[in-house]
Amino acid sequence: MALLTTLCDDFGSRFGGTEGAALAADLLEEKFASYGLANVHKDAYDYDGCCRGGGNLVFVDEGVEKDFEKEKARLAENIVISRSGGIHRMEKYDRAILYDANGFIFQNHYPGYGEVTGTVGWNHEAVIPGIGISYETGEFLHRLSRQNGAVRVRIKTTDAYRRTTAWNIVGELRGTTHPEEVIIVGCHYDGHDITQGANDPLSGMVVVTEMARVLSAYAGDGLARTVRFIAWSNEEVGLFGAYHDAQGLGDNLAHVRFVWNLDSAGSPGGRKGIQLHRLPDFEPFIGNAAEEMGQDISVGQGTSCYSDHYPYFLKGIPTGSITTVGRPPGRGFGHTAFDTVDKTDAMSIREAAALGARLVLRQLNAESLPLQLREAEEVERFLQEDSGLEQHRLREAVYEKLGKENLRQYCDAVRA
Repeated sequence: MALLTTLCDDFGSRFGGTEGAALAADLLEEKFASYGLANVHKDAYDYDGCCRGGGNLVFVDEGVEKDFEKEKARLAENIVISRSGGIHRMEKYDRAILYDANGFIFQNHYPGYGEVTGTVGWNHEAVIPGIGISYETGEFLHRLSRQNGAVRVRIKTTDAYRRTTAWNIVGELRGTTHPEEVIIVGCHYDGHDITQGANDPLSGMVVVTEMARVLSAYAGDGLARTVRFIAWSNEEVGLFGAYHDAQGLGDNLAHVRFVWNLDSAGSPGGRKGIQLHRLPDFEPFIGNAAEEMGQDISVGQGTSCYSDHYPYFLKGIPTGSITTVGRPPGRGFGHTAFDTVDKTDAMSIREAAALGARLVLRQLNAESLPLQLREAEEVERFLQEDSGLEQHRLREAVYEKLGKENLRQYCDAVRA
């Protein structure tokens, strides 16, 4: 908990480009080295980052397709407001673009949790302005609309984009039998600029550091395969750190046997389970490990393009996460100013770290792993057909509508 408290209370949000992000990178590098990991280093890259710096309101409820279709005639050149429940923020935002809206307002659907935030660009500047508001502000706007028939608003933001440097922090425990085969264990350490991000993501980042400490201390000399620990940067603004690392693998994709994305893995609210990303053939391995460990491990199957496993998934690398089973749906305090150290639970972090270390140890020392690199055709089939990857298809539709090469010019025109 000392590391989590320091990252939150001393370094703030660790938002990309801030002093807190740089200090957090230094501390995580120091921690990896102190645990005896090999080849500990900062992996730097440059990216286009942002810093904090009208139309009639149209309410589209949870922002699914039928909600937009219902208001289709009113959307063009107006400002969409949608609650945060149901589908992911990015799906709502991209639909607003496709329906020619001029702006997007994201209302927290939890009363009393304050303003909600989250990225709306995807490795580039946002196409239309977007802001997050509290449940109470959104309900006030709803009441005004019902009373007056229409509410006209103007979104004025002071965000700016600048070329910025960020760092992934990397360290390894080298295998002795198959050192070329690698299991990656990672979590991002950046939060949004309005929050400490204590549970999302830092409960998972501390799980990663604890796994590194324990495996180094008790199994470091007896690992068949290599385990690589990564503290990814800039997940919250477009998975920049994970994309940078995945791209850097080059022709060595098949050597990476699995990627564990432990974003928020230590969050409280239920027992710990596993989420595999469409890997039914790996479930028996988890089942056998659970039997050896004397532990009931819930295993789910699904996909998502909103966290750091996704760039590796696109490369065909098998991926998975540690989840909190039974946790209420939605983010709760996540992405708000109230995701602070006092909301974390040391026992939940400990349970996630223990489960992760024991499973990864078995992966590292298994005689064989039922995991293969997916062919590009299979990945493409998932992208086109899987219900969990609707955001990918929406973003492709946005690119087609605007023209990828003209995206920056369009962003400039919208802000003018």
